[in-house]
Amino acid sequence: MNDTGVDVPADATVVEEVDSFAEQARRRAETERDAVEWAIDELERVIDEQGTDLEPLLEYAGRSRESLPDRHLRAYRAMDEVLDVDSAVYDVYVFAYAELCEELADGPGRSEKHPKGCTNALVAPQRSDEGAGPLVLKNRDIAGRGTRPKSIIEQPPIDDYHGFLTVDTCGTISTFKGVNDRGLVAANTYIDSARDDVEPEDQLRNGTVIRRILEECASVGDARELLESHPTRLLCGQTLFLADATDSALLEVDPVTERITVEDGPVVVRTNHFVNSASTRTESSRKRRERALELLEGERPDREEVRAVARDHANGPGDESICRHPEPETDEPHAFGQLTTASATIFEGGSPMIDVWMGSPCGARATRCAFGEEVPNDLRTGRRWLDRLH
Repeated sequence: MNDTGVDVPADATVVEEVDSFAEQARRRAETERDAVEWAIDELERVIDEQGTDLEPLLEYAGRSRESLPDRHLRAYRAMDEVLDVDSAVYDVYVFAYAELCEELADGPGRSEKHPKGCTNALVAPQRSDEGAGPLVLKNRDIAGRGTRPKSIIEQPPIDDYHGFLTVDTCGTISTFKGVNDRGLVAANTYIDSARDDVEPEDQLRNGTVIRRILEECASVGDARELLESHPTRLLCGQTLFLADATDSALLEVDPVTERITVEDGPVVVRTNHFVNSASTRTESSRKRRERALELLEGERPDREEVRAVARDHANGPGDESICRHPEPETDEPHAFGQLTTASATIFEGGSPMIDVWMGSPCGARATRCAFGEEVPNDLRTGRRWLDRLH
């Protein structure tokens, strides 16, 4: 642990370089095997108990697969080959998990329909601290946390694509935040804004957008060019946070109005509704955004103040707090109908390093990991996540 209160890795392993996306995916599947196989087996058990019909979800998953870049599809197939799991359940786990949670959620322990979440904050460069880049916070809020194990994922450079570092769901190919080897940060929040006239196979999924930015771009400008090279109507609703060593921006991506609105203020916060466009606005989303802005209202919020946002329990702890916990009387231990915080991450633009809380940020110290350096084995495998939440 260093003098900032962040654990630094010990007894860790460096990910070796690989020369193909399929090879990298196979190695990752072997690393995360125990966590993924446990999660799929547990999902299979619950699905069987409830008699859930997977056919509609499999159809949606199959159509969504068609939207993937070929390299990501090769990675998915390689992981599927390694893991000893039911292929149908794994397909739904990767491509239709939120929809599966809707089917499995039962009783009064539900928050919002189609539960997706997250609270993100962006603090522009600190003028008084020369050399410090923009800070980006992402609290990753998901339904069904009990069967969604998390791990630190490091992908080395492959061919002409950048490597990246992130924390995300074991055994999946989508990425919803991360920093690449050039110090470019990308993170998003989901917004319920979609077009009825765009089919799943034609949409550019949010998890694909983030991963492509990290693999293909070196700066905020590059990322904006990549996004704007696609018809906005084919994107999914999201707010996209971008930061490099000197620049930062928040993009509200609205496929319904076919508009991308840019905000580059000194402090920007987003949850799960648009601020500059019309969208679904839940009470939880409004309260979390207002509370985060209140906590960051100082002239120059620093890293510690950003950390305080991640673990804040005002209006909770529960569905309406930033650090979200299952409400009483919910479908624990898996919380299929609840949005709960599964991880929190702080990035700094220009620095290929992350501070990570695995599980609820209120109950854990951060671990600091840097691209190309040692990552603790229990974080790479998902074991720390399993040990904390089970």
